[in-house]
Amino acid sequence: MKKFFTGTKFKVTASILAALFLGVFVAAVSNSGSSPLSSALSYITTPIQNLASELSLIADDFSGYFVSSKKYKEENDKLKNEINELKSQLVDYEKCKYKLEAYEQFLEIKENNPDFSFTPAEIIMRDSSDIYSSFTLNKGTQDGIEAGDPVIYSDILIGVVHSVNANNCLVYTPLNPAVSISAYDIRTRENCYTEADTALSREGILPVSGLKKNTPVVSGGLICTSGVGGVYPKDLIIGTVTEIKTDEMGLGAVAFVTPEADYSLLTDVFIITDFAGKN
Repeated sequence: MKKFFTGTKFKVTASILAALFLGVFVAAVSNSGSSPLSSALSYITTPIQNLASELSLIADDFSGYFVSSKKYKEENDKLKNEINELKSQLVDYEKCKYKLEAYEQFLEIKENNPDFSFTPAEIIMRDSSDIYSSFTLNKGTQDGIEAGDPVIYSDILIGVVHSVNANNCLVYTPLNPAVSISAYDIRTRENCYTEADTALSREGILPVSGLKKNTPVVSGGLICTSGVGGVYPKDLIIGTVTEIKTDEMGLGAVAFVTPEADYSLLTDVFIITDFAGKN
């Protein structure tokens, strides 16, 4: 190996390589017009500068991304607020629409029954576990409300005020066994009365008793208040007959009625505080 480094072949090869490196170095210097030292440094620093430039561009891209993300979030929050506001306006509109419909029906009832005195009320509480669909209204004694006052929606009997305090009152519907209503079938004019049953109330069915065994009342008949006793005005709708059966004693018939109102959907009602013939 020592002979190789001191031999003629090695010296010739080394001389050729040195000449080549020198030629490259001179060409670089002559093309750039710079000093040999600065040219050499440029060969080293240029790649580093290029890398720094690329990193700067990447940093700018990240910065732009975060700015865009913040702007997007702000716009998204703004749109959400606008949507919530529109939803709120829609709810208010539907409430106003519902109230308007209720008052239009109230005016019609008032025109047909000028002797009625009304107080509008809103349902403020329901007990979901109550199978009789009782509810609380936002009117009480300070509004002239008394126990026994009928509660209606349009020309439909919704119930009767059971108990009352200064600011609100509890209403029982016809499905409550504590409520009995003198009634009649509007087609046959046959008198009857409601007789709620707990088991049937769970199914939303109201038995109507007092019918003759051979009653002409049929399925589809409309049962209304008769006004007898002065507790309820006459001709308020209670519900529609769905079935007729002979009673347990075999002496009369029982009509099974579906109440006209869906108590779970009510929000606004009217309390009748006075009417002609009130007991």
